[in-house]
Amino acid sequence: MLQQTRMEVVLRYFEPFLQRFPTIADLARASYDEVAAAWSGLGYYRRARMLRDGGIAVCERFGGALPDDVASLRTIPGIGRYTAGAIASIAFDRPAPIVDGNMARLLGRLCGAVTAEAAWKAADDLVRAAASPRACNQALMEIGALICRTTAPACSKCPLRRDCAAFAAGRVNRSARTKTKPTRALRIPLYIVADRRGRILMRRHSGRLMGGIFHLPHGNGLLLRGCRLPVPGPRKAIGSFRHTVTNRRITFSVFITSGKRPAGDDYVWIEPERLAELPHPSYVRKALQLAGISKI
Repeated sequence: MLQQTRMEVVLRYFEPFLQRFPTIADLARASYDEVAAAWSGLGYYRRARMLRDGGIAVCERFGGALPDDVASLRTIPGIGRYTAGAIASIAFDRPAPIVDGNMARLLGRLCGAVTAEAAWKAADDLVRAAASPRACNQALMEIGALICRTTAPACSKCPLRRDCAAFAAGRVNRSARTKTKPTRALRIPLYIVADRRGRILMRRHSGRLMGGIFHLPHGNGLLLRGCRLPVPGPRKAIGSFRHTVTNRRITFSVFITSGKRPAGDDYVWIEPERLAELPHPSYVRKALQLAGISKI
């Protein structure tokens, strides 16, 4: 959940998700819709799909128990080099290295590791020399995130400063700059199309990143391809709200209208109270709340 998502957002989802799926077997038995519905609002829905696929693989190949070695862990869908090292070291106290952005910056300053492989080698050396791999990796991650920051690093508080090559050479502030994508400001008209029974028209998207997620139709192709809907009836503007998706700052202008379901398309009529059971992005909830439809 913490991959590319802020801690304060994750905290709202973590405990409810574990209550819904307390074991790997529970996760594996659940449908994708059930898992993605519990994930709704976190974004990057491919993570939910891979998490469920990983749970199924663990049950089928490892008897429902996570293996404790990096090689086996990396055979599970959704688990790469970093995640395998994190599970092996933190869950099982195995001497496995981990390198994320914060760790790479820390190791670059501490050891002069300027390439990815050099960082992994340095991390491996450190964790193998530690009395507790679990404590070592968690401490290095905390130092990288809270002390060895990209700008204004708190060197006076760093327990590693006496061994830090960059600190000794006075080069702490010369670390490589992080490349950031330019922010895009978008305005997108969003349509709440309701029928006489109060059902909402939505489309189940089939793309790689947002596959299986239910979306509201919108007035252009800037959000999702294939969700554009020609709206034949009169539209009533009810307001707008702002929403952020990665580097896109979106202002949604919300309209209520009536219309028919497009023939031969993926659009379906959905009762608002059912949305709690179906995967949908958080902007859907914001739009329905703006319209006074607050059943989710």
